[in-house]
Amino acid sequence: MKAKKIFEEIKSSKVFYSLVGLIVLIILSAIIAPNFRTVDNLITIFRQASVLLVLSAGLTAVLLTGGMDLSVGATAGFIGCICARLLKAGVSIPVAFLIGILIGMVVGCINGLLAGILPSFIATYGTNWVMSGLAVIVMQGAVIYDLPKGFTQISVGYTGPIPNLIIIATIIVIIVYVLLQRTTYGRQVYSYGSNPVAAKYAAIPVKKIMISAFMMCSMCAGVAGMLITARLNAADAAMGDSYGLQTVAAVVIGGTSMLGGEGGVLGTVIGSLILTIIVNVMNLKGISSFAQGLVVGIVIIAMVLFDTYTKRRQERNAA
Repeated sequence: MKAKKIFEEIKSSKVFYSLVGLIVLIILSAIIAPNFRTVDNLITIFRQASVLLVLSAGLTAVLLTGGMDLSVGATAGFIGCICARLLKAGVSIPVAFLIGILIGMVVGCINGLLAGILPSFIATYGTNWVMSGLAVIVMQGAVIYDLPKGFTQISVGYTGPIPNLIIIATIIVIIVYVLLQRTTYGRQVYSYGSNPVAAKYAAIPVKKIMISAFMMCSMCAGVAGMLITARLNAADAAMGDSYGLQTVAAVVIGGTSMLGGEGGVLGTVIGSLILTIIVNVMNLKGISSFAQGLVVGIVIIAMVLFDTYTKRRQERNAA
């Protein structure tokens, strides 16, 4: 009976449907594109998913509070550009990384403060344009390339048979998972996302929770921006733009509710893999990148509709 109850709980979770979707997608991909099954392609998928995983792990914290951060891609691009400039100026790699993370912390704090005044999607949409503008100013229309080898090895190098990029992404995901699922702070994030008013009366520091979630998100964006720069061995003002929509899609596809209080990092991992596999198969089949954006948009709309439907169904059942 206990095992049956556990299975029913898992089945009722949206992560369960995301996992089923991932399994079905893998099977279909293996049939549609024979090259999908190769070891090299599987490593490519995990490597391509790594940057998205770092970005979406941080965004998961924000969505769990019921907020939204539309600036993650631009923030990643801006911090990547800053890091490249610092490295070219002779700053050591550890110091450049530390500065990048600190910038992410400041951006996240600003986003959190603004989200306490304005709707978060409006506040961060504005921040998105600010970050994009600052990146253009920093780069002055140029592209920085030929970065130190020790820096590029962070993303393109290997530790044994495993790409460093996958190792770093795994560490970031584990850290965010532990913070959100295994600490008092994580329980407060979920409580605030589920019912902000009740959380306030329960003496949960709601402002600190919201600001810290945005800080976590932007710090992850900073790490992701530096990983993108290291992988490309170059920095460009627009290099993070393509990740904005993908990051939101990965979190939502993984079952994290845009209304807050439901979901988690494990679902985000599944969502990131689903999105990466879709793009990978489309690349293998030679489908245009324009069509890839269309597919991502359709998937987001479908998952938001599903999220809204399940939320309303739960409310009706509770009543």
